[in-house]
Amino acid sequence: MRERDRAVASASAVAWAGAAAFLAVLVARKVAPYPRWDLLACLAVSGGGMAMWWWTTARRPATGRGPGGARGPGRGGRTAWWLRRTGRTAWWPARRGGLVGLALWALFLPLAMLGFSAVDSTPQLAEITHGGPVLSRLTVEAVRSTSRSQENHGGVHYTSSVSVAVPEGRGTRLTTEEVTTSEPPSKGDGVWALYASRDPAAGALLSPSQDELRALLGGTASGHETLLLALSGCACAGYAALGLREGTSPRRIDADLIAGRSHMLRVRITGAGAGLHFPRPGRGDGPKRRRRLHPALRLTAANGDRELYLDRCLDPVPLAKALESQSGWLYWTPRPDGRPGWSEPALLVLDDGRFLMGATPDGPIPDRYAGAPAGEPVTQPLPSPEPARAVGPYVLWQPHIHTPGVVAFGVGFLSVCLIAAGVGYGNGAALGICLAAAVLGPAVGLLLIARRRSAYLRCLRRA
Repeated sequence: MRERDRAVASASAVAWAGAAAFLAVLVARKVAPYPRWDLLACLAVSGGGMAMWWWTTARRPATGRGPGGARGPGRGGRTAWWLRRTGRTAWWPARRGGLVGLALWALFLPLAMLGFSAVDSTPQLAEITHGGPVLSRLTVEAVRSTSRSQENHGGVHYTSSVSVAVPEGRGTRLTTEEVTTSEPPSKGDGVWALYASRDPAAGALLSPSQDELRALLGGTASGHETLLLALSGCACAGYAALGLREGTSPRRIDADLIAGRSHMLRVRITGAGAGLHFPRPGRGDGPKRRRRLHPALRLTAANGDRELYLDRCLDPVPLAKALESQSGWLYWTPRPDGRPGWSEPALLVLDDGRFLMGATPDGPIPDRYAGAPAGEPVTQPLPSPEPARAVGPYVLWQPHIHTPGVVAFGVGFLSVCLIAAGVGYGNGAALGICLAAAVLGPAVGLLLIARRRSAYLRCLRRA
């Protein structure tokens, strides 16, 4: 199982390394004719990493014990030392939402750069580059037409068709091109032009900004694009620091244990289910808080039953099978102002030293658990051995939940491959369709996964 854990981590690292290389290639060489074989090579690396991740996770055993009844690695080693020293441990299922948001934010950067590259790398630019590019300031000889456009942030820009005199040999030639400016152009205004000295048929690219055309000529990201990437990268790093700083840990439970406020209850795991988890309101919670279905483990005590709500990304069925009939102590802190259905953080410590974190209903408990036992005040420290390992590893690949979402993700990945392969090169409609599919694929995939998960949990609740 350790080998499989390393395989999952290695596959993820390979996939993210391919995405990082994809972004680095676009920053260093944004403008180039398509197909882009360097980008396709990076995508092949990412695709291979994702395929290896899927193959490894699809073969992963459910949880708990390995062959011959040997316990799996769980969260041993450094995590055990960290928990013993500080009462804290990384609990990755609770970080799923933050990690998904971080991943989507990180993937937006190479996707945005790909869009900039595909829009700027046109067949006309390739013809100008091959025909001896010249960058100079030309005079507008005539304005053929002008259209006004309102931007989302309130600004206005004008797209005009203008004629400029391009030097040719000892004379000049007129060419009509489009230019976007902040003010309507007029005859006699100066604009920057990039044209081919040896290929008059290539036309010219016009812009009021010399830096924009120089960036096209140099092939690297422009100044404002580099600034956008830098700001997005800093925001992504800040989000990672805030979201991954601490995670969920038994520290709150431990503080209440020390103060003698927690309750403890001897329980045994009897099955899997689902229940309405309603976290106790915090400082930032508004009036729109609502109960949400969460997977749960059914716990049986001497005088009644309880539920331990788990993180939504976990499948309780294989988890309950692996832990069936395991006994341990459930710790949680009842609140004097608890309301029906509110949940409090809970820690389930098994007799073999492993632990599970989740939540359990507090106050008057509704529905079928109305007579749930309230436990007794903690009169002794945590059972020995101390909880040094979280139960795991977990089932990562759940076909009944993830399959439609993975198909949507695959459509987005295929769209990126098509753009890198040259689909949409010189064809604005095809490029727009591929970019839309690449952006919507991950979003639709997450929505499908959430919908499937909710339907699955509703079935578990009725069971």
